[in-house]
Amino acid sequence: MSVLQPVVSFLCFVVMAILGRRLWLSFRLRSRVAVQGEASSANPVDGLFEAAPIGYLEIDPKGVVRRVNRQECELRGLARRELIGKICWSLLPPAERQRYREQTERRMSGHLSLVPYQRKYLRPDGSTITVEVHEQLLRDQSSRVVGMRLAAIDMTEGKKSEDQAYEAASELRALFQTFPDLFIRLDRSGQVLDSTGGQSSDQFLSPDKFRGQNLQDLLPAGVVDQLREAQEKARKTKAPQIVEFNVDGRAGQQIYETRVVPLDWEHSIATLRNITARKNDEKRLQEYAQELERKNEELESALVTARDATQLKSRFLANMSHEIRTPMNGVLGMTDFLLGTSLTAEQQEFAGSIKKSADALLTLINDILDLSRIEAGKLRLDRLPFSLAATVEESSSLFALQARTKGLDFSSTVSGDLPDAMVGDAGRVRQVLTNLIGNAVKFTDSGRIDVEAELVRPTEDGLLVRFTVRDTGIGIPPEHQSRLFESFTQGDGSSTRKYGGTGLGLSISKQLVELMGGELGVESKPGEGSRFWFTAIFGKAAIVAPAAPPKRGIPVPTAPPPAPPKVPIPSAKPAGVPPEKSNGGPRKLRVLLAEDNEINQRIALRLLEKLGLAADAVDNGRAAVEALAQQNYDLVLMDCQMPDMDGFEATAVIRNRERGKSHTPICALTANAMEGDREKCLAAGMDDYISKPVGLDKLREAVERLVHQKESPALVRS
Repeated sequence: MSVLQPVVSFLCFVVMAILGRRLWLSFRLRSRVAVQGEASSANPVDGLFEAAPIGYLEIDPKGVVRRVNRQECELRGLARRELIGKICWSLLPPAERQRYREQTERRMSGHLSLVPYQRKYLRPDGSTITVEVHEQLLRDQSSRVVGMRLAAIDMTEGKKSEDQAYEAASELRALFQTFPDLFIRLDRSGQVLDSTGGQSSDQFLSPDKFRGQNLQDLLPAGVVDQLREAQEKARKTKAPQIVEFNVDGRAGQQIYETRVVPLDWEHSIATLRNITARKNDEKRLQEYAQELERKNEELESALVTARDATQLKSRFLANMSHEIRTPMNGVLGMTDFLLGTSLTAEQQEFAGSIKKSADALLTLINDILDLSRIEAGKLRLDRLPFSLAATVEESSSLFALQARTKGLDFSSTVSGDLPDAMVGDAGRVRQVLTNLIGNAVKFTDSGRIDVEAELVRPTEDGLLVRFTVRDTGIGIPPEHQSRLFESFTQGDGSSTRKYGGTGLGLSISKQLVELMGGELGVESKPGEGSRFWFTAIFGKAAIVAPAAPPKRGIPVPTAPPPAPPKVPIPSAKPAGVPPEKSNGGPRKLRVLLAEDNEINQRIALRLLEKLGLAADAVDNGRAAVEALAQQNYDLVLMDCQMPDMDGFEATAVIRNRERGKSHTPICALTANAMEGDREKCLAAGMDDYISKPVGLDKLREAVERLVHQKESPALVRS
């Protein structure tokens, strides 16, 4: 804004130049007319008249055009013949004719003085020009008026520049009036030569207050010195200089800012602005920034505390998981062995109850661990090929017999437009389906249960699939439905509730579904049953393991499927006997078990015996290293937490010793089941990972993967 005052000065100069030129032309015309005097019509200077750069037109007392020169014809855009003999006022627009006629007659009669005036010529092509007209009466030798000569000077360009300058000056004046700044023009002594603008609400910035005054009479002495220094520096650097100063006023101390720019060597232009509000805002902003920084430090401290608490919680859960899973392995293992012995009916019932209770406790432990992983953001989903139809069938078959035992009709259906080959986490899909179907069976005493999977629509990355579980059970009141998916919450939270449970299943299911890119919902009415549904996004798989093609109405078995065949390994010799080959038979394999818990050691040895494997057992990692140094083993089952030397250190010693020699498969057999434990075991040099409690099937699969992988890679399964 400070550079606008020079522009105004320049425009004023242009306006003065235009006005000067106009006055000069007018003076020149008057001089020419004066030289000619009141010329006699009988003795005109024809050559001068015709060649003059000024348009000349002569009329008689009746206004008839009698004579016209070349310049006048060019100004009007008409030929000489179109002017001679015409009444002069007939050449004007109709609206102007009568008034011009009266004025012309009064001038010829001497009742109206002859003064220059401006008018516009409207040309035949539609263009207009502005001319300045000077009139002269023509007299005969008797001084009688015989006509009038009109001299026209083309003022079009000058008028246009004058109008533009006036318009620009008007716009600048209006613009300055809207500025809150006061603009002043100074000389080197600080004398204010001119002032404009300023805000009316600030009496200090009144133009009248500064106009004609010296700054030393208006500002504190120190401020005047600063402004003079700023003027000198601005002249030398040609750059604006800024000075801030305070002035005490009625509203208290006010802060002003002055920007000084050089106009020429002797003069400068300065702008003065009240910046009190801005300074106050800057102060408040600085205080806010300091407060925000303090809050951020507090939040950072709280975040560190929360992070430490989360890590402490994770360590606690990991330790609790390990400590609980270790005896759980003993409970489940020994119960399985007990159920495999000859028992009375009552003993069989008791042992079965122990088995069910232990399974329920293990499910609770797994749910709590899943919830902890989800809350910590550490739960990761697999992206592997799987059979959708087989996954739905396996989930349904777990409850089909239980449903039919209660007299319920049970059906499972996969839409025919769904491809069987999918990419996703089949285990988590089974987990959600198992939870929903299990609830349906639990809360339904009569009627039916239907499980469906259908295609919703294709997506950019694959397919959106909806799974639905309908039942005709007790239903859920509307006021309880919104709380179903909260942790540790049940639809019936009263102390007299009929059905048990932790209230974790639906909460975990909801978060698992969201991780799969879908959502979980419910529709239910008390006494009419419920409809639970969830969606998930799966990728398309080109190749998956063979499975039954998707079809409507997948048959659900009424009994558990037969156990998979045992590993084709014959019975082993007693512990300590090295592996050897029988005549024409398969080679007998030996397993080294490193496990410090006596009960779990007995269970693992018994399971290995059932698989037909010979095994030696040690109770710490150092003993395992020494055993491998004495003889070769086909597989090592390594616990992770053991006294003297843990499984990780023992594995590192074994792998370091094996450099350049044969590789012994090592499988972690551990109660550590938190997120990242599997990766930690593999990173330590182990080949596989089994979490406790371990059963016969899980152990058989590990042996097949590791032993057969070593002997025949073609048998390896993904």
